[in-house]
Amino acid sequence: MQSLNEIAYQTILEDILKLKLTPGERVQDKNLVDQLNISRTPVREAILRLKNDGLMDTVPQSGTYVTKISLKSALNARFVRQSVERSVVEEASQTMSDFDILDAQNVIEKQKLAASNHSSVDFFSLDDDFHKKFYTAIQKGEVWTWLKVLTLQLDRYRFLRIQKTEMPWQELIDQHQGILEAVKNHDKVLSGQRAYDHLNLMLAEKGTLVAEFPDYFVK
Repeated sequence: MQSLNEIAYQTILEDILKLKLTPGERVQDKNLVDQLNISRTPVREAILRLKNDGLMDTVPQSGTYVTKISLKSALNARFVRQSVERSVVEEASQTMSDFDILDAQNVIEKQKLAASNHSSVDFFSLDDDFHKKFYTAIQKGEVWTWLKVLTLQLDRYRFLRIQKTEMPWQELIDQHQGILEAVKNHDKVLSGQRAYDHLNLMLAEKGTLVAEFPDYFVK
């Protein structure tokens, strides 16, 4: 069972990642306490953790704010993710079981349904599910957890993108299918390269989004 501290942290984190709390928005303890219906202490502990994550900041004599999205951090996060995931998918191509491959294929099928329903939130969640499959298949689930902390700024950008731009649904699905086919064929080089190239799309439309939401970003 989750502690109140963890519930407060996860709830506020989700609100930041999914832009219910927007970049630059002032956050008041009392409002969060009322929203979560818990005491002030877990909320303050959650805010402290979010500050350590780089998602909140306190300005003296002004208040606590959601940080703006750092494009520099997002770019660095993509660099790390590409480097790690290429190796993960290459290893998966040599060891991933038929059962795990079927699981990954099922995620792709669910993505097709999300795309047909234009459900960007579901598609976003399923995208993470697909990539995570390779980490868990080679017993590297802990690495995925570490990466999710490192890529918080990137994930904020990704969610803004799927909400505010025309997503290339089919292109993303086709690339996922291509990665999985290379893994099924035990093609180490091709599977790793396809995973690396696919992750380049994570920061597509930067110029458009920054132009449309300049107050959401710091460079």
